This record gives sequence, structure tokens and C-alpha cells, in this order.
Amino acid sequence: MEKEEEEEEMVGTTLSQQLRNYIQTMHDQGILDHHFDHVKSLQNEENPQFVMEVISMFSHDAEIGISQATEFLNCVVDFAKVICFVHQLKGSSSSIGGQRMAMACRELRHACDIRSKERCLEIFGRLKQEYNTLHECLNTISQMERTIIANETRRRQP
Repeated sequence: MEKEEEEEEMVGTTLSQQLRNYIQTMHDQGILDHHFDHVKSLQNEENPQFVMEVISMFSHDAEIGISQATEFLNCVVDFAKVICFVHQLKGSSSSIGGQRMAMACRELRHACDIRSKERCLEIFGRLKQEYNTLHECLNTISQMERTIIANETRRRQP
């Protein structure tokens, strides 16, 4: 029985290390920055799903915002509404550590300031790509977190 527990503990350690390595790779690629580390540091035993909850809220809000921005950029561009959307999205992507996405938001804001529909559409396309990349990264992190939590829960059961 002890050998089984040791193996489960090793799997948990391995998964935790894989998660740390994955997050470091996302840092190295500029997808995540130190703000994500801050979010991760707020997770504890009392709230082991904190990171997953923050990721879920971010993804939900970003998808709604991107959908709305798509409407604002069609036909006659409502630059004021796009600026409002991009301000919110920049804040939420910065808060979760989405460095490249936040940068794309800043560029979209600049394109709105100069009232260039063509530039807005071009940058908005890139912003959506950055969101998809960040979303995929955050989903992977959530899946790894879920597995780690499930393994820890199993290990604690008698």
C-alpha cells in the first residue's frame, strides 16, 4: 500500500513540475507575464480552484467583448464603443497576465484614436489570434490544475 501512495505522490509532483514548466514556457514566449504569477500566488488550500475560476471569468468576458467589438467594427465603425471595449479587454487581459493580448489591445486603441477602420480591422484580427493563443494556454493550465486537485483529493481519502 505504501508503494502505491509513493507513486501517486510522485505523479502529483511530476504534474506540478510540468505545470511550472508550461507556465515558464508561456512566459518565455511572451504570452504570460508576472501578473499571472500574482494570480497563481493567490490560490491556496482554502480556494484551490481560484486560478481556474479567474480563467473562466476572463474567457467568458473576453468572448462577449470580442463578439461586441466585431459588431462595432462592422459597417460604420463606432470608435467610441470600440475604445470602451478595448479598454475593458486590456484591463482584464493585463490582470490575468496576457501580455501579448494586452499589447494588441493598446495597438487597437491607437488605431481607434487615429480613426483608421482599416488599421482597426487589421489589429482586431491579430487581437483575436492573441486571444485564441492565450485562451488555449489558459485552458491547458486549467486542465493541469484540475488533474492536480483530483490527484490530491484522491491521495487524502482514506
